[in-house]
Amino acid sequence: MKEILTNKKIAVYYIVTGKYKALFPDFLDSLQNFFPDCKKIVKLITDGLEEYRDYEKGNVKIDLCPRINNYPWPIVALYKTWHIYENWDEECDYACYFNGNSIVKEHNLDVFDLDKITFSYHSFNSKNKKYDPWPYIDISTQSRAYLENGTYEYIQSGFFFGPINLVKKMCEDTIEMIKYDTARFMFAQWHDESYINKWCVENEDIVVKQHVMTVYEDSIDKDWFIYLRDKRNYNINK
Repeated sequence: MKEILTNKKIAVYYIVTGKYKALFPDFLDSLQNFFPDCKKIVKLITDGLEEYRDYEKGNVKIDLCPRINNYPWPIVALYKTWHIYENWDEECDYACYFNGNSIVKEHNLDVFDLDKITFSYHSFNSKNKKYDPWPYIDISTQSRAYLENGTYEYIQSGFFFGPINLVKKMCEDTIEMIKYDTARFMFAQWHDESYINKWCVENEDIVVKQHVMTVYEDSIDKDWFIYLRDKRNYNINK
């Protein structure tokens, strides 16, 4: 039986710039659902949202991190783990990251293995059909992120959760991969997600992959509890 997480402090990393800031208020309201008996410190990494500087409600408090620039896609995404690492909070017990368009629903309190770092399978999976990512993946064999297609279970980088030491290790390791590639004038096709998939394969003993996120409202339940909203409903297009 999995342990239930209570009375712990969780660092919640949330990165949002430009027009995507419109997604933040609804995410913030929904965060009360995430481990309701734990204190959440939202590490808000953004180019605005100053009005939330002193926000504290229920078990959620915002720590407004140093301002970042609204660089064009995919720069902010590529350096996701770098931004997280630069704003690291050693006082928390666990750390997690939520994609900007996430909404958190009520969930089973024992949904995670608390001794490992958890990632989610692709949100385009439904309960009736598995999404096939391989036709869309073509990473140079010279990249540190390279893996042979079809030899591993692909995850998205829109959510991860785990003990702070494991999340910190993941950030440190992926940063080194990205530094290696960018020094050679290249980066992987799906940016941070490609490097994180490589890290998961190399660290499979401390990784759990399971369904947590979905873009389909009818797939939401107490295990698939992170709903990725359609950004077009917020007049946001890439």
